[in-house]
Amino acid sequence: MESQLIHITGPGGASYQLGQPMLMFAGRFFLGRVDPVRLSNRGAEVHLGSFTHTSVIREEPRNVGALLFYEACAHVTRFHPRVQVISFASSRPMPGVGDPATQAAARVAVVERIGATNVQVTPMQSGLVVVSGSWACNERNLHALNVALEEHRAIFRAVAIGRSDDWPSWLRRLGHLLLRPTRT
Repeated sequence: MESQLIHITGPGGASYQLGQPMLMFAGRFFLGRVDPVRLSNRGAEVHLGSFTHTSVIREEPRNVGALLFYEACAHVTRFHPRVQVISFASSRPMPGVGDPATQAAARVAVVERIGATNVQVTPMQSGLVVVSGSWACNERNLHALNVALEEHRAIFRAVAIGRSDDWPSWLRRLGHLLLRPTRT
């Protein structure tokens, strides 16, 4: 099932080819890039490297990370059926999601929901926490991915990414209240 929310291309807007940086868009908004995307085992395994976000993601009040991860996995499995395993490592800070340990727990829940295995949580000296693991492309995991992806797409259908100004005023106020830093 192809996304109408997120569009993935290679550099220059060309069709995405394995091994290239993966560029992600929501309509006309450039969201960021996954780079590097490394191939191994003769193209049967793909590693999704770091996601570098743009100001659209930084200013988006909702957490878009799970949707983008699910979209990347779905894109690879749909257009590159030879891939059997997708590995990943993520440590990008997630504004509004709490401290690094809370962010790591949220990432673990996202990847385990779709059947990821060998999930490891590694604290870094920088204070970030890296969540890594692998996801096998099999019938059970594909089903879990499709369910999770459809749920996340539904969240973003009502108001597109980068369009939070279109939210009703009461919802914008609630969002600002919820995302405001807490005092300790």
